[in-house]
Amino acid sequence: MKKLLLAAGILACSSSVVALETGNTVTVNQETLQLSTADFTPITTVWAGRTVVTGYQALVDVQGAQSALFFDANGEVSARWFASNFALVTKLSCNGVPVGMSKAYGKRVDGQSTPAQPTITELRKGVEGCTQLKIELSKEGSLSRQFYTRIQDISFAIAVKGFNSPQGAL
Repeated sequence: MKKLLLAAGILACSSSVVALETGNTVTVNQETLQLSTADFTPITTVWAGRTVVTGYQALVDVQGAQSALFFDANGEVSARWFASNFALVTKLSCNGVPVGMSKAYGKRVDGQSTPAQPTITELRKGVEGCTQLKIELSKEGSLSRQFYTRIQDISFAIAVKGFNSPQGAL
């Protein structure tokens, strides 16, 4: 019985590792990578005995990194109509090093929802070791506010341009 439980535990761990692997890759100086809701994993917190989704994250592999990279990311994040007034903080990091951040607002006006539209455009030097981008979309505010903001759709695009230039040329 212990062996069966151990095997089940190992299998559960290995499946969670597979869930963290990306299927998405952006190649430097190539086309823009389009991500949708299915490409993002919920970030959760326990609040009042319930699991609350406080944001979403996606991992994207990077191929062909150069000494300087220009990150161009933008998207639309919409919430259900009854919870459309929300703040969204978007963070982009490369191998754990922050690259850029954006704060955008989604709102409801006259019964119509307007999605939050995060935008990050950043040039970074010394990132030739960049192999994986992490995109974090976090609902901002109290946990209560985060709990009632139900994200319905995520559409996100990212492109990476590279510059191999001599030291100090940028």
